[in-house]
Amino acid sequence: MSNPAPVQDGITRYWRAGEDDRCALRHMTRQPKKRIDAMLDGLWELISSRRRVKFVGFGVFEWRPYRRRLPTGNMIETWRLAFKPSRYAKKYDGGRR
Repeated sequence: MSNPAPVQDGITRYWRAGEDDRCALRHMTRQPKKRIDAMLDGLWELISSRRRVKFVGFGVFEWRPYRRRLPTGNMIETWRLAFKPSRYAKKYDGGRR
């Protein structure tokens, strides 16, 4: 059984271009590393709360049950993180009509 909350004290984040999509995100938004990390940490806190997370004009993150049969014949039941993009994402401009 894995530890659901491992101790991550002392771990620092370093990444190189091409290794992590944070570099692409940083390049597109022109934001400093700390701001990108803070945004991703906040996003992870929302998603790991195990509830439906909806971003208007972007999409919905939702945990769904996952049941499949393994090649051995045994059934496996777990959870998967599903993302459904908004069908209006290309039209959304951040405001109301």
